[in-house]
Amino acid sequence: MGFKTDGSVHFGGIANELETIATLNRLGIYDEIVEHRGGTTQKADAVAGDRGISIKRKQGTKVGSFDWVNTSKVPAAIDSKFDTFRAIVAELRKLTEAERKAEVDELRADFNQTSASAFDTLQTADLKAFLQDTFAKQAGYDIVVTDTKAGQLHHFQAEAHPILELLEDGWIPALKAPSKDGQTSRTILFFKGDGIRDIGLRLRITSNNGINAFLGLSKSNKNSSVVLKLQQDNVAGLLESVGASAYTV
Repeated sequence: MGFKTDGSVHFGGIANELETIATLNRLGIYDEIVEHRGGTTQKADAVAGDRGISIKRKQGTKVGSFDWVNTSKVPAAIDSKFDTFRAIVAELRKLTEAERKAEVDELRADFNQTSASAFDTLQTADLKAFLQDTFAKQAGYDIVVTDTKAGQLHHFQAEAHPILELLEDGWIPALKAPSKDGQTSRTILFFKGDGIRDIGLRLRITSNNGINAFLGLSKSNKNSSVVLKLQQDNVAGLLESVGASAYTV
């Protein structure tokens, strides 16, 4: 499934960011005034002095997930697995619009199968490097999770995420194969000796504009790209493990 391209997600997110920023200032969580940033050229949603703030919105922390990263700069081991897929797309784009529409379902199945194959060939070193790079870029950021269902705001420093301590302590990340119908998604588990840790991290391969855009069938986007997401499941468990501060809003 592709992302919405009508702007609804973006503008809904901005509205929530502004509301959250107003709440942060009202609660006086920071000594400095929290100011909005965001936009395509900004990594932070907001800043308080020199501290970047990443804002996540949840309708309940016991369901769903949020993204740590959503990037088209995927590891070479994964990207190369899509060379044949891209070659197929290039040939299909030479067809008429009607012929391309008839290929959508088969191309989607091909994308899913390629994703599963890419996960199967991803080496431990590449996975570890991706995780280290992702969380290194979170350094200096605060994470603010707004729970619209409970009317609460949760706040913690990204450096408190348990992955940093696990990797430093020699725990090895590995992808868990899905039990069924999970070609484009893998849970990340951590192993050390006989120990196994699940800290709610999930790796997902998707496309930024959807399968129709690969075939030039989208009115909003001329093409699509392979995207790698690192998602946080079990948000409630994470908030507990990092000792997040909670505020009623």
